[in-house]
Amino acid sequence: MNRRDLAKALTTTFDPPLSFRDADATLKFVFGEIGTKLVSGEEVSIPGFGRWKIRPTKAGMRRNPQTQEMIKVPASQRVRFYPATALKAEVASGRAGRRTPRAPRR
Repeated sequence: MNRRDLAKALTTTFDPPLSFRDADATLKFVFGEIGTKLVSGEEVSIPGFGRWKIRPTKAGMRRNPQTQEMIKVPASQRVRFYPATALKAEVASGRAGRRTPRAPRR
């Protein structure tokens, strides 16, 4: 699934339905905010889904698998996703994504 597929799913979820343009703009905003918070070093957590966290990596020597040559790799940062226990349980049981969405509050 990609952002476009997710936006299409959002268009039919709510009553009255969202336009594709509004759904896509909402997703762009949400993912942009997650990225902004991660870049600033904050952890992002969505209860029931999971959390994203920046994990530093150490500098060191690594082997190039094609040439077997040792190369120096600088320290960097990686984004790590930790799924919530509820999400892990849903995936393990095969029920993931089958929640009934609630209508937005008005």
